[in-house]
Amino acid sequence: MKNLMLRAMRTLDESICAPEYASNQLAIEMLFPEPPASMNELSVQVYSKDYRLMGADVYTPSSQKIPRKIRFTVLSDTYWDDTEYRVFVFLNGLPKWIASLTPSPFYEVWEKVGLEELWLHPDQKFFIERIGTTDWWQKVYSERYDFPAPEELISKFRIYAEAKDASPHLLITGNRLMAKAFACFILSPFLTGEDTPERRIFSLGNLISDKSQWNELAKAMEQKYVIVMYVPELEYNACTVNLLSMLGDQLGKEGFNRPAFIFHGTENNVRQLLEECPSIAELFTEYSTFCFDSSHAKTLSHSELEELLPLPFDDADVKPARKETTGTECSAEEELQQMVGLKQLKKEILEARMMSLFLKERRELHLERQTESRYHMLFLGNPGTGKTTVAKLVGKMYHQIGLLSKGHTVETCRTNLVGEYLGQTEKRMREVIDEARGGVLFIDEAYTLMENDNDSKDYGREVINALLTILSEPNPDMIVILAGYKDKMKKLLKSNPGLRDRFPLRFHFEDYTSDELSEIAHRILKSRNFVLTPEADERLNRLIETETRQRDEYFGNGRWVHNLIEQGLIKSMAQRVMTAPRPQAMLYQLFSTIEVCDVEAVETSFLHTMNLSLTPPCRIGFRA
Repeated sequence: MKNLMLRAMRTLDESICAPEYASNQLAIEMLFPEPPASMNELSVQVYSKDYRLMGADVYTPSSQKIPRKIRFTVLSDTYWDDTEYRVFVFLNGLPKWIASLTPSPFYEVWEKVGLEELWLHPDQKFFIERIGTTDWWQKVYSERYDFPAPEELISKFRIYAEAKDASPHLLITGNRLMAKAFACFILSPFLTGEDTPERRIFSLGNLISDKSQWNELAKAMEQKYVIVMYVPELEYNACTVNLLSMLGDQLGKEGFNRPAFIFHGTENNVRQLLEECPSIAELFTEYSTFCFDSSHAKTLSHSELEELLPLPFDDADVKPARKETTGTECSAEEELQQMVGLKQLKKEILEARMMSLFLKERRELHLERQTESRYHMLFLGNPGTGKTTVAKLVGKMYHQIGLLSKGHTVETCRTNLVGEYLGQTEKRMREVIDEARGGVLFIDEAYTLMENDNDSKDYGREVINALLTILSEPNPDMIVILAGYKDKMKKLLKSNPGLRDRFPLRFHFEDYTSDELSEIAHRILKSRNFVLTPEADERLNRLIETETRQRDEYFGNGRWVHNLIEQGLIKSMAQRVMTAPRPQAMLYQLFSTIEVCDVEAVETSFLHTMNLSLTPPCRIGFRA
């Protein structure tokens, strides 16, 4: 059937009786040029881009006459945003068509797409027929684990399942406990087609040291269990290589189909096994090998990880895995990349991180004579450019590569550090330094510590002197970050010769462009479940562009946008909504849609107040 169309829109139909937790509605209409000749049932299942089931609906004809337009209402407990969704259409219970659509961010606005035959999309066809409705697939999204991306899994699963006369065995490399969870919770049920498959867990270490384990393994193989085989660190002598090679020869015999073995271990241990035992290496192909790591494995202790895995551990010879600091990018780096703008800064931060890790590993190999580990930084830029956020990411990043013991960030400024009487500043500095050990000490507007060059009684000098003590330590287990305006920070460094050379890393934070500020504004609104009408969207972008052209040194960049949205736009909308009559049929839309009049109200009232507050105040009163 050609020219099949489907359209969808976010809607609010209060006549539909829906559970409280599934109040988000997506209307879908399927448009037939000619109704199907035979239809007992038509249904849709909607999945997110990463193959998470969002909702479904079923249509059953009430008469023999089939309408050309059939409507579904898909309910979800998740907000329908303007990202891509996959719609699978079933005819008489069998998957038949597929469409990819992105709903309009506005309510009651249709988005129309064409339907394609499902057989044209082999990965999606395999997913919906074989694994989409299984219970074990839901574990892919468990917050406890960090499994490979769903698209990668589906593609590999399909190629593995369709390969004829191929080895049935699978290989996983990654963190020990997470790899084991992946083997038991995902691969085992996939191989057997059962949510709770029969499996046995073994360790190559136990097989080598305890000959009785071979008998247990033989029994498990006879019963066709899935065999989960842990690969520990082994000493490969002649006897070990011979035994493992025999196992590889047995598993690789022509016609050997079941049971399937799932080998798993850290990257180094698996690599060594494959190098020493070619007969085992030949069991695996690109599509039967899964390589991944877990951010959870880098932050949780061994005992905490074991609590996440309700599995008996037969590999008693295994010691707690070392914390791995290399491999896939850590979450802090991903958070940095997700920030708006700051392209050059991101590049420089990651280069500094790489250099620090390089020197650390050289010291561990005793190649580096320089034993100091100091990574103090200057963050130079105007307010609201992300300095505090990046400082927190630096703490996480350097902790994850093993250069900081904790990775937390302590934020402070002159007001919190400088005391009112003799001795109080020194006490405050001791407390904040003790608190920041193992992480980052971030001092914002650091130039205010030396506001009065000629005043020898300024207690800010005591802060500088206390900092110099930390900055002089060869391995302080702390990163000190001073932040502020570029010109004023240069003046601070000139005021004390001891400061300049103790900050080897200096990063400049550029002001955001108007497009970047608009993106920040839209991210804030999206996170709060607000949507803009097209007119309001255009007016807001024009407002931000105008204010950006007129900015001075006191312009707050991202902070300005945050205040514009939270204290201006949303407040204006709230006043309009709460003082106007409420149409009961459209309450959800009323409380989520920002109109152009809300933006106009911000332009006439809130912006004037903001611009007044940006004027630098005169200092009065006594010096602290």
